[in-house]
Amino acid sequence: MAPTLPAHRRSRLEASGCPSLGASDFSLSDADAARIEAEACRPPKDVGIPVTHWSASLLGAHVRGQDIAASDRTVGRILRDADLQPHRQKMYLTSHDDEFRLKRDDVLHVYYDAPPGEHIVCLDEKTGMQALERRYPDLPMEPRQPVRREYEYIRHGTLCLMGAYDVRNRKLFGFTAEKRGSDPFVELLDCVDQSYPDGRGHLVCDNLFDHDTDDVLDWLEAHPRWTRHFTPKHASWLNQVECAFSILQAKVLARGSFRTREELQEAVYDFLLWFNQQNARRSTGPTVPSPGTNSTAGGPP
Repeated sequence: MAPTLPAHRRSRLEASGCPSLGASDFSLSDADAARIEAEACRPPKDVGIPVTHWSASLLGAHVRGQDIAASDRTVGRILRDADLQPHRQKMYLTSHDDEFRLKRDDVLHVYYDAPPGEHIVCLDEKTGMQALERRYPDLPMEPRQPVRREYEYIRHGTLCLMGAYDVRNRKLFGFTAEKRGSDPFVELLDCVDQSYPDGRGHLVCDNLFDHDTDDVLDWLEAHPRWTRHFTPKHASWLNQVECAFSILQAKVLARGSFRTREELQEAVYDFLLWFNQQNARRSTGPTVPSPGTNSTAGGPP
């Protein structure tokens, strides 16, 4: 027996032009269901609707105009059964680096094949860290109620973290600067060199202009025990310091409130100490894809 709706709900649906829940919800032909799926895969603009994507109600109204007797609920069920989600969107990024595979394999071979006595240090800048002070204090979490935050804030400037990550020892270190540039990057190189006075080492960094200036080239020439390795363009996932930056953003910066840049700096340095204490309890070793993988994560095959 087909389910029915109360009379007052049926009358409202019929007045709005929507068929009520009834036999059509369960006896829609396969051909009509396929037509609904096909329409869901068409941009609304192709049929004269000036929006970017479908909702179940919008698609339902459209297919009913195509003489398909389906309620919005039926349309939603058909989309779920077909695993179609027109309301969602995912982003991807394509690297146009002609040397993508060469650079990728070079970095991966450093992670996996560098001799045990050689250092592997990933370098990068986390720019635009904002010292934002919340104008009003957060309201604490309660049962069935998350922490609530007032939208307004006061800006107190920005800082840049010049960061270095020791892949083998899982140590994060560095310093804050007013802004990024060739001079702060050379200062970071000096910091790394002083932290590892002995042995050869590898420096992994991205293709930012600051990493390839005349001053940087002069530094590398004066410190031949260090070898620089560039990640491919748009392949930050190969630079492991980015993972630490992501944790810093989520755990400290996103929900922090800083009355001064000095408070922001102190919070960042406290995080560096805490991060290293946490990693000291874990096993070592890189967590990157094997060099033999065929995955290019958006890069050329």
